[in-house]
Amino acid sequence: MKKSNLYCLAFAITALYGCQQPSSVKTETAAQAADFKPVAGVQDIMAYEVDPAADALWGSVSVVIDKRGITENQPTTDKQWDELRGRALILIEAANLLSIDGRPVARKGFQKLDDEGTPGNYSAAQAQQAIEANRPVFNSFAKGLGLVGEQMLKAIDAKNSRDLMDAGGALDEACEACHLKFWYPGDHARR
Repeated sequence: MKKSNLYCLAFAITALYGCQQPSSVKTETAAQAADFKPVAGVQDIMAYEVDPAADALWGSVSVVIDKRGITENQPTTDKQWDELRGRALILIEAANLLSIDGRPVARKGFQKLDDEGTPGNYSAAQAQQAIEANRPVFNSFAKGLGLVGEQMLKAIDAKNSRDLMDAGGALDEACEACHLKFWYPGDHARR
């Protein structure tokens, strides 16, 4: 046998042996994957993912009627559509992150919500208690947010501004329904 073939055979055996993991390593890895440890609070996900993504999606299509007439704003370039696609994906995945059990409303060291103290708004502790007492409802709102994100993604992939605008209304409804239950329930009285 040639020396080069011997090296190839030795490399192949080493590679195959190296690819095999003991079953205890595989089991440990699977257990670790199922044990999520949230770092960001709900407030962080809203501030850094949901709000910017939703604002970009809402602002992407509009109709302005003024004394100059009707002006329609909508994405026109592949780059604009691609940027919106990224925002829709962020929205969809943020909905998944919101559903992870054990996620606090406000991360440690930031126990006060941005709008805490506004009449009708929950404190972080009150919102946390409401979510914990109604986790299936909270998760259904998060799932609804993700489904609207998927609706927006479909409109974006089809480059359909009208469907994107319609989905914007559904996004507003999904956000408001959750907020009225878990963020500012006292706002019912003012509506």
